[in-house]
Amino acid sequence: MDKNKVMPNCCYLFTKGILCLALVLGMKSVQAQQVKIGVISDFEETSEVQSYVEQIIAEADQTTGPSRQISLGASAYGISDVDAATKAYQELSSQTGIILALGSLSAKGISDEDNLQTPVIALGVIDPFLQKLPIEKGMSGKNNFTYIWQTRNLDEEINAFSEVYDFKNLVVFADAKSQPTIDEDKAFDFIDHLSNKMNSNLTVIPVGDNIQESIDKIPEEADAAYFTVLIGRPVEELKSLINHLNDRKIPTFSGSSRLIDHGVLGSLANKNDRNEVIRKLAIMVDDMLSGSNLSTMPVALDSKENFYLNIATARKIELPIPFSVLFSATIVNDDQELKTYSFEEIADKAIKANLNISISYFDLELSGLNVKSVRSNLLPSLDAGLTGSQINEERASAAFNTPERSLTADLTLSQVIYSEQAIAGLKISKYLQKAQEYGTQAQILDVLLETYSSYINVLAAKTNVRIQQENLQKTKRNRELAEIRVNLGASNNADLYRWEAELASANQFVIDAQTNLLEAKIQLNQLLANTLEYEYDVEDISLEDDLFEELRRDSFGEVLNTPESLQKASDFLVMESQKNNPNKKSLLENINASKRQLQQNKRLLYVPTVALTAQTSQFLARGGEGTELEPSFAALGLPGQQDNSWFVGVSVSYPILTGFQRNVAVQQAKVGLEQLNDSRILLDQTLELNIRSTMLNLLSAGTNIDFSKKASASALKNFELIQENYKQGRVTITQVIDAQQAALEADLGAALSVYQYINTHLQLQYIVGSFMTFETEEKKQDFKNRMEQYIINQD
Repeated sequence: MDKNKVMPNCCYLFTKGILCLALVLGMKSVQAQQVKIGVISDFEETSEVQSYVEQIIAEADQTTGPSRQISLGASAYGISDVDAATKAYQELSSQTGIILALGSLSAKGISDEDNLQTPVIALGVIDPFLQKLPIEKGMSGKNNFTYIWQTRNLDEEINAFSEVYDFKNLVVFADAKSQPTIDEDKAFDFIDHLSNKMNSNLTVIPVGDNIQESIDKIPEEADAAYFTVLIGRPVEELKSLINHLNDRKIPTFSGSSRLIDHGVLGSLANKNDRNEVIRKLAIMVDDMLSGSNLSTMPVALDSKENFYLNIATARKIELPIPFSVLFSATIVNDDQELKTYSFEEIADKAIKANLNISISYFDLELSGLNVKSVRSNLLPSLDAGLTGSQINEERASAAFNTPERSLTADLTLSQVIYSEQAIAGLKISKYLQKAQEYGTQAQILDVLLETYSSYINVLAAKTNVRIQQENLQKTKRNRELAEIRVNLGASNNADLYRWEAELASANQFVIDAQTNLLEAKIQLNQLLANTLEYEYDVEDISLEDDLFEELRRDSFGEVLNTPESLQKASDFLVMESQKNNPNKKSLLENINASKRQLQQNKRLLYVPTVALTAQTSQFLARGGEGTELEPSFAALGLPGQQDNSWFVGVSVSYPILTGFQRNVAVQQAKVGLEQLNDSRILLDQTLELNIRSTMLNLLSAGTNIDFSKKASASALKNFELIQENYKQGRVTITQVIDAQQAALEADLGAALSVYQYINTHLQLQYIVGSFMTFETEEKKQDFKNRMEQYIINQD
């Protein structure tokens, strides 16, 4: 080995190792930059304020990265005026690298300083124009000073409040400490402007350390209240004020969504507005430490606002909310426990309460009574009579047993020995009674199917509401992206206007979905004779639900594997439906009744009616002439008066001439029977058609569940990808709208496929004539065995 070559390599490796070691040691010697953030706050050092500050420090430390370590420095709380804020700034400037000013007093006092050596970021700014804070082209323009202004359109917020409740005397609660920082002339002009615009009186009440003072200042005529952003107020104090207003049933509104959770009725705000403020402040700190001047940083924070409605408060103050608000607002604190009904409970209620079923049961009862009525024609009848009479004296004669005045009791017995009409009528009435029994069964099946379908319609409507609301949020996000692109100059206002139109349509679709849900619930309740509560809910049926699993495992689902098995199963179900469908059974009973009617009409052409009649009569009293037999009649040997008489007879009757009515009746019965036979054939054909088409629909519905689920997932991924590309300006708005619409339709298809499958399955069972899914295990197993045996026999 050449030593001259080895030595240089060794020197090279040694030198490289020394350099690496030096680099590692040098890196270890570099420490993170320590940055202290001091706090000057209008508010006392409460737990809520401390938590807020801690969140700011933590977010700033995370945002600036490992090269800097952000920590809390010296602080001053409870600033009482602008002079105190200035003094606190002078004291903390030398002790901290950045100063955070919380509240209007601190922000105003520090902003008035001519030369700020330590950078200041202020929070709690109400309006820089009303407070006369420095602002130039959306920036502070003041060296080492900036602030975060949560831009709010108070006109818009108050107007949104008026849509919920048409108030006349509005109380506005404002932070008491911010009052000295407001230009009074501008503030009064603004209040007058709002009062005139809303056609109502506005009263501003400062909220200070004594919350009871604020409560005592609420006018008696106040009918609404608005809370401005009250950053430093303790939660318990705010709750006390809100509870007082709710107890007086005064609707409340807030510019801060956090008060919604404490009982305020409504808010037009961003639920994450505090997090957005903290995030923007952390970015400002990072940019400043990286060399940017605070004076050039945009101060506005445009939060994307939503309308939040506390429905629990609305119920508490008994305020009716307009549908336009209910359908478009984000509902919170909807903790009302609605009675929720299961699939089985709804079916049970339908059988017990549905009026069509009740009417059908009455029809069945009437048919039973009709049988009894017809049967009475074959039973003996016994009539009793009492007759009091008076005749003219000349007619009275004891010899003829006709007294002038008499009181007679009669008893008559009648019994049909043979009557074709009576015998046939009884048989026909029994057939019709049986037909009514099957008709009632068919009515129950009709109502159950309609009830099941209505139940599923409610579930589908609920799902549609959820999906339309999700689509609305997607549209809002797309509008936000369009706003960002417009602000960056990457797009023009055409996209923004298009998204405004899409947003309006999405809102309307949500409203339509909500009204459809209400309508579906009303229809379901109507089937149950309105026995459900005004507000109720139903249990969902999902892919994991026992009912769905049972339907997929039953004998129908197991045979939909091959065309051959589908054909055989369809043949079996056609046979079952033609044998067991209650409509078919009812029709057969009507055919039997028609046959017996024809037989009767034919027999009446030659068969007489035979009846037995027996009667007895008893004189109870006589008076006047003819009471006693004259001697002359007695001398002739005439019998005396008879008090009792009777007779028994059998009658045979047969109509000789009836104007050909009997022949016409025979022809009518024949035509009616032929009509019923054609109806039976048509019903068999209809049942077969419905069975075979529903089996195909069931096959399609079963496969649709899996495919629609895959389509939904793919459509969503496609939309998210196109949305991201739209954000970066690589696709057009038309592509985004198309992708969003495709995702919406696919999501609806996947969600509704389960309900479609269940509904189709129940329709098939309805056509067969029994909801086998809800029968006993013994009946289900018997049905399954018969189907399997039928298929085996066909092989």
